[in-house]
Amino acid sequence: MPQVDQRMAEQAYNDANRLFVDEDYNAALENYNKAISLNEKNADYFLKRSACHLKLKNFTDALSDANDATKLDPSNAQCYLRKGIACFSLEEFETAKTAFEKGFTIDPSNSSFKTWLRKCEAELQATNASSAPTPAPAPAPTAPASTSTPAPVDPSKIRHEWYQTASDVIVTVFIKNAKKDDVKVRFAEKELDVDVALSVSNYVLDVDLCDEIVPAESSFQILSTKIEIKMKKKVAARWASLESTDATIKVTKWDEASKDDKPTYPSSSKNRKDWDKLAKEVAEEKLEGEEALNKVFKDIFTGGNEDQRRAMMKSFYESGGTVLSTNWDEVGKGKVEGSAPKGMEMHRWDEIYEK
Repeated sequence: MPQVDQRMAEQAYNDANRLFVDEDYNAALENYNKAISLNEKNADYFLKRSACHLKLKNFTDALSDANDATKLDPSNAQCYLRKGIACFSLEEFETAKTAFEKGFTIDPSNSSFKTWLRKCEAELQATNASSAPTPAPAPAPTAPASTSTPAPVDPSKIRHEWYQTASDVIVTVFIKNAKKDDVKVRFAEKELDVDVALSVSNYVLDVDLCDEIVPAESSFQILSTKIEIKMKKKVAARWASLESTDATIKVTKWDEASKDDKPTYPSSSKNRKDWDKLAKEVAEEKLEGEEALNKVFKDIFTGGNEDQRRAMMKSFYESGGTVLSTNWDEVGKGKVEGSAPKGMEMHRWDEIYEK
């Protein structure tokens, strides 16, 4: 293939990955189509387009792409995972089971295959049961217990956000009550692969990362409302984006001391959050009693002009800490006399020392 076509194919593929991460699946599909039209020998192109078709519920097209990817790279377990999910969505449970079994033999560490195999077994058992002779109906119970089944989660509706610090990149996937056996997160030096088995189909987040991470020091935790992924940066630098692009400058030096270059927290959400401001507000809410009072005095002193600061220092010192005034016109006229609370006597420190 001519070198110029290869570059154009990679450009379209990278654009498609970026759009896929931003959950713009229709636009991503157009770019995957362009990449494949320029290079039909790359299994990753078909694999990613298959994932895109799954998001758009184009299950027949997803199966076709998974088959093409399998032919190009038969040792890639992800090809059989995509094929199995597409077949399962088309209710071809026997074919799906065969695909999952094949993928599991290639990558037995991937728990997603075990989850999907269990689902296939359950569906096949239900199918066999429905085809068996129907027994005579039993008397209905007088007071049947009411059960409620949770609504299936649509993978296309699941959102994610990300932000960064000098040392880490944090990705949050908002899936409620995810089970440990259904969640698979894989780290590579420049890749993040998230695969969550849901009741309808899988939620997939495959990202070619902007810069290198340290897989051994990266981790994730499953909470009641989300999955939080923490990736250790190999270099303490600011990422221009989560996913890799063809931009000339992908990372810049992280300078926390610079007030004009505060850390930003990119996100797939349309509404940006000022996390620094939010963290500061939360910290301030926790101040109580003397700490809260001292903060008020500190804010007044910091925001005051020269005369106000002079008045505060003079009044506080001369009154023995019982008066704090910002009015220099009044404080500057003479000595500020202290006053003790009701029922107590006023004594200066030097008087107590002399006694």
